[in-house]
Amino acid sequence: MVRRGWWVVLVVLLIAWPLTYRYTSVGLDLEGRHGQRVDQTFYRVRWPGNGSMLVGRIDEHRDLSTAKVQRLDLGAEILRPARPIGTRSTWNRLGFWWVHADAAAGDPPTDAAPHADRVWFVGVPHWLLVLLALGMAVRRRARRPRSRRDTGPGPDPGTEVVADRPRP
Repeated sequence: MVRRGWWVVLVVLLIAWPLTYRYTSVGLDLEGRHGQRVDQTFYRVRWPGNGSMLVGRIDEHRDLSTAKVQRLDLGAEILRPARPIGTRSTWNRLGFWWVHADAAAGDPPTDAAPHADRVWFVGVPHWLLVLLALGMAVRRRARRPRSRRDTGPGPDPGTEVVADRPRP
């Protein structure tokens, strides 16, 4: 399996490529109670529906009375309609993202998480991940030692090679 690792990653990325145009978010949700306030931290891998993949963190706060505190929760939304993030640069149109907003510092809300106190995401286009996996798979294949049958012709069938040894 280790030998085929990058090829498996490449196949998975190729199969998932069309799905990157639907909204999918998977990750870990952590909550902690502080008096009457609940601090929520979401670690996410997100495909917003624009062909990019984002990895990051969202910090939010809510009132304790709104719901029970769940210390640890696996969060996911799979294959929903796209929720694209507003592009602000040529880099964004190409699929590269750097989203950082902190409400305490006076930053305006971001489309990535409009109700968050703090947001941090970095994103790359899915095609770049496919290209990197392909490069790693090809590199691994090129560096793999050749098997004995690939090293050239061996002795004729039926002949025996005996090492020279000193006689006792």
